[in-house]
Amino acid sequence: MTENEYLKRCSRCILPETTPNIIFDKDGVCNFCRSHIKVQYEGEPKLRELLHSHRKDSNKYDCAIGISGGRDSSYALLKLVKDYNLKVLAVNYENPFTDPQAKTNIENAVEALNVDVVSFKLKNNIHEKTFKHNFTSWLRKPSPASIPMMCIACKLILPNVIKCAKKYDVKCIVTGGNPYEYTSFKRELLNVSTDETYTKILKKSFGVKGFGGIAGEMLNNPMYCHPMCISTMITGFLYGNPYSFGPKFLSPDIEFIDIFHYIPWEEEEVLSRIKKELNWESPRRFSSSWRFDCTVSHLKDFMYLKTLNMTEKDDFYSKMVREGLITREEALIRIKDENKLHMDEIRKLLDSNGISDVSHLKMDKEEIIRKEILAE
Repeated sequence: MTENEYLKRCSRCILPETTPNIIFDKDGVCNFCRSHIKVQYEGEPKLRELLHSHRKDSNKYDCAIGISGGRDSSYALLKLVKDYNLKVLAVNYENPFTDPQAKTNIENAVEALNVDVVSFKLKNNIHEKTFKHNFTSWLRKPSPASIPMMCIACKLILPNVIKCAKKYDVKCIVTGGNPYEYTSFKRELLNVSTDETYTKILKKSFGVKGFGGIAGEMLNNPMYCHPMCISTMITGFLYGNPYSFGPKFLSPDIEFIDIFHYIPWEEEEVLSRIKKELNWESPRRFSSSWRFDCTVSHLKDFMYLKTLNMTEKDDFYSKMVREGLITREEALIRIKDENKLHMDEIRKLLDSNGISDVSHLKMDKEEIIRKEILAE
């Protein structure tokens, strides 16, 4: 199968013609490439200065960090302990949808680095309940813009990390999200501008425009407005990321430091170090190590392929191409291999949450070919 046999893609990155609001020029270059602003890092010296300003002999911990067992949070924890010699409190949310390998990775990291870890759960099975409700709501009226609603309970992680930090008098919370995974097309679906620096984009995603986009989706599908989900959605909106209203105004005494705002995210180094120094692994049954730690990601791949003929990986690798981290040819090879559905994982997820009718997951041969899922 040739790269454009079924989908036209940008001639510079790999975004397909199904990307929301995409426009190609006469040379086949998309508007996202033309408006791309390269990531500007603030530098490791400034990062060290900020981190070391929070070192106190009188405190048991200098900083806190949320860990999931995925590659980026594991690497950030490694950097804090080994490279910056900080006393770190690791905080783990016991996500009911965590892949077993991610749990093993957390255990290995904690042991290798000799750090304390505090774990917490959400009360009343709210994560499972909101996931089931929002997914069944989505099935009634599928929309790519509302797919992130599957993960609304994950937005409750940050306030709990803040709670743990306050308990131990920690004034610094480090995060490890890399700048290439803030997916552009999801913001386009909510009418949030993407032609700005990613820090400004993060602020806008949970600003007035972001709220307006989410509210519009809820009005379009009132099933999302179930009382059980409303409080979770409100808290999730307030604490969507460290730049949103909750952390900024309700925890002004805590400084949030995103490690990859200061140092480059380099995939090869990240994977090399955590594998060697933390005995970190990704499941061999998956060809990608990105976001494997949550099993809901496989279902979201299906939902995006069903509605947009693309996944978040198309966007992620397109950003890496624009930044010169990988070639366009390598990106095409990756998505050909990785944009495949793991139906066994999806069925297992739905069965475990009492969603037994999986007839809606079936796709005929023509649709499979058209979506390039089984590309050979």
